[in-house]
Amino acid sequence: MRTRAPASILVFAVACVFGYRGEAQLDLRQELAGIDAVRIDLPSSPIAIVGCDTAAPAACPEVLALAGRVHATGGTANEAREHAEALELLVETVDGLLSLRADVPLSEHGLVDLEIERIELPGDRDLDVRTDLGDVSVVGTRAAVAIDVGTGDVVIEDGDGGVAVRLDQGDVDAQVRGDLDVIVDDGDVAIVQTGEARDVHVVTDEGDVTLELADDDDLDLDLRADGTIRVTTGTVVAIAPGELVRVVGEGSTRVVIRAGGDLTITLRPGG
Repeated sequence: MRTRAPASILVFAVACVFGYRGEAQLDLRQELAGIDAVRIDLPSSPIAIVGCDTAAPAACPEVLALAGRVHATGGTANEAREHAEALELLVETVDGLLSLRADVPLSEHGLVDLEIERIELPGDRDLDVRTDLGDVSVVGTRAAVAIDVGTGDVVIEDGDGGVAVRLDQGDVDAQVRGDLDVIVDDGDVAIVQTGEARDVHVVTDEGDVTLELADDDDLDLDLRADGTIRVTTGTVVAIAPGELVRVVGEGSTRVVIRAGGDLTITLRPGG
């Protein structure tokens, strides 16, 4: 089922140096009953997502709530308003998956900018987030998270069901409980395991990697870096110029990292 979500609740236009600038407020509430996974595929925009705690239903309704703005320019005040109102949010639900995307007419391309201030939803839904340009943050998710960004920084907290990040350019800061799979063309990756020991797979062609392990009793380390590898845990203390392969205990926690810069692995305090 596809619906067009009403986007504009307030539209205005003001004069600016290059003509007029219009703005439309976005305010969307979408029911999530029967929805297991949410895909958010939006044009260039910062995206901040917060998952609420489903253990407190009164404070965590089965609703996706979005707040944001559409900025647009035009030669006249009326044109600026029309361009701002042209963007529509489209919602489609199929077999437990809800897809949210923005529809911008071809005639408005280059005249409209989207700014998502905040998206709130229950933290137990799987998430698939995509945008071309913009910082993305996801906090409070207990399910699986997939993020695909062209350019921008990515911040993740929790992600109990596993996290996958694909990023062309930008930094990744992940404090996660689940398995982690990160591929970055150009950028640094910082990881803290906040739960139990889980598998880590990281590739960054140009960038440093830092990892705080939750546990170091059973490690299978496969590490390569163009810079220096430094591992300082209770079971492994090593400095290597470019490659380090080591198995500790049963090797049940797999850590595979390819870094274009330096690679540093430590044990989380209290781990």
